[in-house]
Amino acid sequence: MIVLAENFVHLNVHTEYSLLNNYNPMEKLINKAIELKFKAMAITDYNNMYGVIDFYKRCKKANIKPIIGSEITIKYKNNKFYNVILLAKNNKGYKNLCKLVSNLYVVEDRDKTFITFDELLKFSSNLILIFGSRRSFLYDCVINNNLEMARAEILNFKNIFNKEDLFLELNFHFESNDEKNINTYLKLSSENNINTVVTNDVHYVDGSCFNLFNIARCIDKGIEISELKDEYFTKAEYYLKSEEEMLKIFSQLKQSINNTKYIADRCNVDFDFKTYHLPEYTVPDGFTTKEDFLYSLVQNGVKKRYPKLTDEIRKRIKYELTIINKMGFTDYFLIVWDFINFAIENKISVGPGRGSGASSIVAYCLYITDIDPIKYDLIFERFLNPERISMPDFDIDFCNERREEVINYVINKYGKDRVSQIVTFGTIKPRVGIRDIARVLGYKLVLVDKIAKLIPINSINFKQALDSSKELKSLYDNDIEIKKMINIAEKFENIKRHISIHAAGIVITKEPLTNYVPLCRSSSNILTQYNMIELEELGLLKIDFLGLRTLTVIDDTINLIKKDYGKLIDIKNIDLNDKNVLKLFKTAETIGVFQFESVGMRLFLKDLDAKDFDELILANSIFRPGPMNQIPNYIKNKNNPNNINYLDSRIAKYLKNTYGIIVYQEQVMQIARELAGYSWGQADNLRKAIGKKNMSIMEHNRKIFIYGLDDISGNIKIKGCIRNGVNEDLAKKIFNLIIEFGNYAFNKSHSACYTLNAFRTAYLKCYYPLEFMCSLLNSVVNFENQFFKYFQEAKRIKIKFLLPDINKSFYKLIIDKKNIRLGFSNIKSLNKILCTEIIQERKKGEFKSFIDFLNRCKNLKNLNLLSVENFIKAGAFDSISKSRNELLSSYQELFKQIVSKSKFEISGQLSLINSENVEKKDLNLKKFTKNEILEFEKDVLGFYLSSHPLEAYKNYIKKENAISLSKLKTLKKGIYEIIVYVNSIKIRKNKKNKLVKTINVEDFSTSMDLLDIKNLEIKKSQVVKLFVNVTENYYGSTHFSISNFTDIDNIFSKKLYVKVKELNFEIKEKILEISKKYNGYNSIYIYIESDNRTIELDISIDLRNKELIEYLYKNFEKNNIKIV
Repeated sequence: MIVLAENFVHLNVHTEYSLLNNYNPMEKLINKAIELKFKAMAITDYNNMYGVIDFYKRCKKANIKPIIGSEITIKYKNNKFYNVILLAKNNKGYKNLCKLVSNLYVVEDRDKTFITFDELLKFSSNLILIFGSRRSFLYDCVINNNLEMARAEILNFKNIFNKEDLFLELNFHFESNDEKNINTYLKLSSENNINTVVTNDVHYVDGSCFNLFNIARCIDKGIEISELKDEYFTKAEYYLKSEEEMLKIFSQLKQSINNTKYIADRCNVDFDFKTYHLPEYTVPDGFTTKEDFLYSLVQNGVKKRYPKLTDEIRKRIKYELTIINKMGFTDYFLIVWDFINFAIENKISVGPGRGSGASSIVAYCLYITDIDPIKYDLIFERFLNPERISMPDFDIDFCNERREEVINYVINKYGKDRVSQIVTFGTIKPRVGIRDIARVLGYKLVLVDKIAKLIPINSINFKQALDSSKELKSLYDNDIEIKKMINIAEKFENIKRHISIHAAGIVITKEPLTNYVPLCRSSSNILTQYNMIELEELGLLKIDFLGLRTLTVIDDTINLIKKDYGKLIDIKNIDLNDKNVLKLFKTAETIGVFQFESVGMRLFLKDLDAKDFDELILANSIFRPGPMNQIPNYIKNKNNPNNINYLDSRIAKYLKNTYGIIVYQEQVMQIARELAGYSWGQADNLRKAIGKKNMSIMEHNRKIFIYGLDDISGNIKIKGCIRNGVNEDLAKKIFNLIIEFGNYAFNKSHSACYTLNAFRTAYLKCYYPLEFMCSLLNSVVNFENQFFKYFQEAKRIKIKFLLPDINKSFYKLIIDKKNIRLGFSNIKSLNKILCTEIIQERKKGEFKSFIDFLNRCKNLKNLNLLSVENFIKAGAFDSISKSRNELLSSYQELFKQIVSKSKFEISGQLSLINSENVEKKDLNLKKFTKNEILEFEKDVLGFYLSSHPLEAYKNYIKKENAISLSKLKTLKKGIYEIIVYVNSIKIRKNKKNKLVKTINVEDFSTSMDLLDIKNLEIKKSQVVKLFVNVTENYYGSTHFSISNFTDIDNIFSKKLYVKVKELNFEIKEKILEISKKYNGYNSIYIYIESDNRTIELDISIDLRNKELIEYLYKNFEKNNIKIV
């Protein structure tokens, strides 16, 4: 029997997770529901459950009962698609709803999003179905007066659902057919003994949002608002109406109103955020329990890790295993061990660890991590705290190029139905938002571009953008249309726009995924519909499988070493205090070394003078925003250790290695344990509380730290400093110290792991620089700025480069006779498939000439004029052609004759143009200058290789003692002279939205941007001497601005002409004397009247010297001297 109730409940609500099919931001929706005093509300997004957990948590917090559902599309026999609403009655119904929603996406060979009636029948248990909206088949039947078909539709659903779980939906949005439909539906309800329920088809928060709703749909469709043709949502009635409004509209249908409460009362889905659902690891034969198997693996590993076992090691292993097994994470460790073991056995490089996982000796013995937690004083509770139950979290780095192999192994082991990648959501940010809104409202592109470019790149909202940009604020205040545009765009800030794939996260479940979460698809990838945080809240196992480029570089380097020297480097067992490698850090030659290559870090390394690997761990921890401010104190204390005040001698042992500075989170835990009697678990809780920076929480912890904590029976839980013999004032000082430093203290475990990565790369750079730099360059071949930086570094350490060669290069860079030869991948606009095909053709024999290349490759699909042009400009044909100049002048005609003709020939007919005939043909050759050819080279490679614009100035640069750009980057305050080539000039807006002029310059060592705050008349392609003012904040924020410049081209372009009657011995001696005394870079020309000819002498002088000019006038008379 249906229980009558007065309250109305919304059962048809679409949130922002319907992705631009509505305007219902979740926060505004819930706030509106609170305002309207609703006690329950449903979520029924279109064909998804993306927002279910977000909705559930917000509703629970607001004391609103969440009803979990979705509006789902069903495919009918007539190949048409219609929608119904499904609501979960309980957790079993939730599972079935997950399966149905997942089937919308995961079933293969479907070109649309739908389920079938068979699937609905299979998973209908514990679900309530509501049908009859304007998107339903029933509605189509009724408006077309096909009542027989309507009755058949009702019968169809009655055969699947019980009477109490099936409802006819009554809508009234003041649309043209609404009243007629309701009357017909009521008739059908009576005839077929089926219940009715009232809904409002909610798509926006209130009636004022109707226009925003239409704009959202236009953004989704990519159309202007004027193009929106809609016979469905014609009235502003599809909002979250109050109970009073709904009762007024349906005043004659009290039972249908009461049925909303009846349905709501029967829908009781509860999410368990406390239980973990870890997969169960199947142990091999011979082991009775998983605990036994884990113990066995650890015992095998400890023998390899620690040739000499100590009591400390045994106790630590026993303690950790006890905690792991007691907390129920045995399976977790075995699962992680298993896929890492697969990677190791298949020679897939695994990182030494990341995060707090490296603090576990069990993980170290299982080879999950490579850092010895005993040696480096790492605390297990930082990873797994027995006093705060939370899932451990191993994030694993793999070789970038083979990460997918490990993921596929996991999928095959646990099943496709139990392993998935994870969804993330793209949201609307100010720059994108303004473009979306402007396009929908039909504003001109020029205006839109102007406004978008005025929005600072890092702005998270329009308020911040308007505060940061005076010009934008002025337009906003003075232009009504722009103000309107921005105000509308502001309404869409952070609205969910689209889905994408989490970069690394993988979820593994005990049962099929759809027992826990709904799934969706992005391209060919299956994803969970819940994000990473929500999955963890549901107790599911989430592991980050990260691809780390550095591991690929290490692997590639080791392979090259094996190829070149026939030996295999055991990179995991190198000496971590190798003096030569430490010297590389001390001298800051760390470009290319993982996490130690920034300018600021290199400046710090020079001051640090690291004595061992442990101090490098510190460097990696302290060189970050926040702790960076303590670097001067650290250096001062290191140089004067006797002046350090540890406040209490008991904490000196923890701070000794960091010279009195709290650098690590682990030190905070050690101090709390030593002075205040915290357990390790309690100390970790304190560490976490400090990180939250909540003042009330900190004050609570301050009292505990100083005075201790007792339970209700008076038993001591935490002793506190005073009861531990620490003076109260001193205890307060120490706690203040903990707060001051603890706010930015870093996880030592993570720093140790990543410093190990750094040391390994530094080792390879130190001992095998050629192989390392080749591998490093290959890893960044698609990132021009990074590539150029490493290219310059390789040249600095005397590595020579060879141009790409059509007969010798491969796709990647290779080592060629102790040099690095560029690959085809270095040449812009080349298709990888084309390069592979050319290499394949070359296996039949080297290309003998350019025409031979064209003839043999003319049928390659991806060969076009641009690719041939870029090969030439890069110098790839230099070894088989007379000159690059000749090819640049003739390649278009040759391509036309050979390749273009071939592509239009009938299949099967061959046309081999005789090379002699082509070469003899009189081609109209255009000549290019040396500088033009050099610029072509840079255009396609991104840098100069065969020569450099500064080549002619080498001696001048040396004589002037100009410093290199690479040296400039490492200098502190001062004004320095550099001689450089001007690559480009850009005017842009900075973070404060002010116009900034930037000059990009380069020399033989590197390139860099310099600020031109004086707006000097420097031009592109000039060779100039710059006076650069260097200002800096300590280690990091270094600024380089140009204070003045000299045009070197003007100096070099000047020539001296001397007129003489005849060139006799006396004149020759005079000129020779001048060149010795005033040696420089300007050419001397002698005009000999008697012969009426001009000759250039093989000597040069410095025409800037005023003394020289006076000497010339005195010895040759002013009328016979001319400077041009």
